[in-house]
This record gives sequence, structure tokens and C-alpha cells, in this order.
Amino acid sequence: MDFTTDYLDYLKPYKTNVPFYNSLIDEALFILDKEIKALDIKTQPISFRVKDEVSFINKVKRKEIKEPFKEITDFVGLRVVCLFRSDIKRIETIIKDNFLLIEEDNKIDGNQTEFGYMSYHYIVKLKEEYSGPRYDEIKGISFEIQVRTISMDAWANISHYLDYKTVNDVPASLRKDFNAISGLFYVADTHFEVFFQETLKNKEETEEKIEHLLEDTDNKEIEEINFDSLRVYLNKKFPERVHSQDKTISDIVNELLSFDYKTINQLDEVVNKTLNAALKYEAEFPPVGEIFEDGGIMRAIIGIYENKSRKSNKGIYNLYEQYIEK
Repeated sequence: MDFTTDYLDYLKPYKTNVPFYNSLIDEALFILDKEIKALDIKTQPISFRVKDEVSFINKVKRKEIKEPFKEITDFVGLRVVCLFRSDIKRIETIIKDNFLLIEEDNKIDGNQTEFGYMSYHYIVKLKEEYSGPRYDEIKGISFEIQVRTISMDAWANISHYLDYKTVNDVPASLRKDFNAISGLFYVADTHFEVFFQETLKNKEETEEKIEHLLEDTDNKEIEEINFDSLRVYLNKKFPERVHSQDKTISDIVNELLSFDYKTINQLDEVVNKTLNAALKYEAEFPPVGEIFEDGGIMRAIIGIYENKSRKSNKGIYNLYEQYIEK
């Protein structure tokens, strides 16, 4: 791209600042990533960029900026893409608690036909408390953090690929379809949030039911076996053990269903009958970690109890046979 001499004068200080912009990205990423993980918020990997020199000069020309290094606040940009709308407010709290907020722009609660352009934008700086040689050159630099859901991000990427920056850019003959597709993403985003809130409610109810079941063996309330119920059951039944990863729990659910276990009540009866045998097996053949994770002890219990499991593997059958409680 050809730049006039006037604009070329801006490139030298821009290039001088690029290493500082990259250092600022490192610090901001560290802070955001640490705090988001602490709250167990699921996000895509945080994306980031330093505004390239072409975009920089184009912005200066387009907006007739006289002091670009004072007026431009997005030389550095980061984008956090979360799963659910309720996560946006949690991430906003992280941003406001950990950075100095200069400006915020809510592009979510506006025109819903422009769904693809919805996000929260925050202009921030590092707080003054960051001091010393590591921060002296970067703590005065403003930068932008965008936050949006994965649905918003997907539609934004699609519409950007089509080169439509706003709805007004769309040809009139295509605008109805464009708005309809945008609406589908909006509906999906809304229902993802509804579904998420229902899962949280269901987990709370499941935890209460299983607590009652374990406290009262005569409790006749039936709780089906699924990922949430098995996770809660293992946590409550074996609180002293390391809790297995999600993939392991999901695999065990499928194993239990293949053995025709349908309810936590049914499973708890088998656990109570077979736990001592499984503990004897564990003591004689301890795993690397000395004791099984909660999913591991569950597999040992089912392996000992289930005739199908033993017959499917002769080695396991011979090993487990001595631990079966008659």
C-alpha cells in the first residue's frame, strides 16, 4: 500500500511501539486466562492481535486523526469468546476487577437484527499498581477487550467473510434471508442460555436427591443414571478419592447402561454389596496412585459383581473370582 509522506511519519513510532504492544498482550493474556480459569468459565482460547500498519494508517486517514498514539485505543485487541450469555457478565467482572476501565460499549442490548455485531467492548489499561521496569512502558497504553458468545462470534465471522460490515451493506434482495439467518443464531444463543440454566437447576436437584438417597436407604425416589447423576453419586459416595475426569465418567455411564443399570438406586445396592470385595482387590493390586479414583473403584465394583464382565475377559474372571462375596 502506498502511504503519503505525512502518514509515513507515523510508521516509525508505530514500529517502535510494536514490541511494547506484544508485551502488553502477554500481560493481559496472563491476567485474563488466570482469572477465567479460577472461575471455571469455559471459553475458546483468547484471541489477540496488534493492529497492523495498514489498518493503522487506514484508520488515521479515515477518521482524520491528528494524534494517533493518543486517540487510537485499540492498537492491542483481545477477544474472549464464551459459551453462554451469563458468562459475559462474569467476564465483565473479571475485567473491571483486574484492569483500569476507561470506556465500555454494550453492543448486545441494541438492534437484534444485527446479531453478528453483538459484543461487549471494553477499553482498559493496566492498573497503576503494576510498577517496575517490566510495566513502565506498557501500563499507560490503552487496549481493547471484546467479549461475546460463541454464537455471536460464529455469525460475526460468517458475515465478515461475506464482506457485509452492517446490515445496510446487504443487497435488498438478500436482506430478508440475511436477517432470518441472523435471527436463527440469535434464537440458538438464547436457547443455549436457557438450556444452560436448566442444567444448573437439574444438577442442584440431582445433588439433593442423591444426598437423600445416601442418607436414607429406604428412600424410594428413583434417580436415573446419566452423566450428572453419576458424577454427583461418585463425589458423595467416595469423597476421599480423586474425582475422575469427565471423559471417564461418560465412559462409565455407557458401561453401566450396557449392563442394564438404569438407576442410581440400583447401582447403590450393587456398590454396597461389593465394595468390601473391591477394596480387597485394590489392596492387593494397587494402582500407581495407591488407590483408585472414584471412577476406578466403580469399575472394580462392577467388574467383580457383573457375571457379563467376568466372562468377557478370562483373565479378569480368574482375578476377580476370589473377591466375589457369596
